[in-house]
Amino acid sequence: MTGTASRGRPARIGRWLGIAAATGVAATAWTGYWWLAVPRYDVCPAVLPAPAGCRSADRVSTATGWTAVVAALLLATVVLAAVRPRGRWWPFGLGMVALGLVALWGLWAVRYTF
Repeated sequence: MTGTASRGRPARIGRWLGIAAATGVAATAWTGYWWLAVPRYDVCPAVLPAPAGCRSADRVSTATGWTAVVAALLLATVVLAAVRPRGRWWPFGLGMVALGLVALWGLWAVRYTF
């Protein structure tokens, strides 16, 4: 009984740390998307890619799409962290890698939207 109680507590803490890490990655990605997408200037230099905050008709729609994609991956990763199939952590690790790569891909896509 003592082994079960001592093993349960770190697993619970690890589960919450995994959920917090996934949420942090998603929140950072969303902040980056909308920092790039929300227009703040009326006149911008004619360089490509346009600086953050310059008006671009497609940046808001691109940021909205990537926000939804990252939200879906966040939900899947949180479920993997909470359920832990057969006590293994590799599905959660794979979910975190996918979440990180998709977040970076989305940031690149929003940045280079014309």
